[in-house]
Amino acid sequence: MKLKNNPYVGKLIVFEGTDGAGKTTMIALTEKLLLEHNGEDSVLTVKQPTDLSRKTKLFQKMMYCENHEDIDYRAVQLLTMSDRVQHGHEIIAPALENGKTVICDRYVFTSLANMLARGYTHEKWFFQAAKNLLRPDAAFLAYVSPQLAIKRIKSRPSECDRHLDENLLVKVAAQFRSIAARERFTVLDTSRSPETAFEAVKNTLRAKGILQ
Repeated sequence: MKLKNNPYVGKLIVFEGTDGAGKTTMIALTEKLLLEHNGEDSVLTVKQPTDLSRKTKLFQKMMYCENHEDIDYRAVQLLTMSDRVQHGHEIIAPALENGKTVICDRYVFTSLANMLARGYTHEKWFFQAAKNLLRPDAAFLAYVSPQLAIKRIKSRPSECDRHLDENLLVKVAAQFRSIAARERFTVLDTSRSPETAFEAVKNTLRAKGILQ
């Protein structure tokens, strides 16, 4: 996927993966490590899609309603893509320009994985819009088997009202693996202990000069 190279002094770090894959833990450890090395106020941690689109009726319907027959997923993609473009322009780019390291919980690759898993493979508008987004300086895929991810999700009290399409999650996980290979992500085996999985994060950040 064609994205813009980051022209700023700050670095953009992206974490991807299905729900239940352990992204939140890896992000927290990364934020703590970078703050310790680079100082207070050196890191900005954000998430995409932002609450602006997550709280819309369309997004909520997709997340919590079992009946998706009246949802055109391309409409969801248009919603989240516009959110990503504006978020990148308003929040991410200024932070990078000011020298901050930005850690993003999900990025455009989440939209791509979900789109491909649903069978949308020829949406030229999506790839055209994506050209407005910055390419991450480091990208990570938190990965566990779909079965373990589903087990983790179902164990969360906060997820009890959410409709979980298990077959879709399996397809999305497979798409994430394909994207990670094409885009040269660092794949994290988050079925292991967080400390063990995090070693791969540290090694990548050092190799890319983000962690001195």
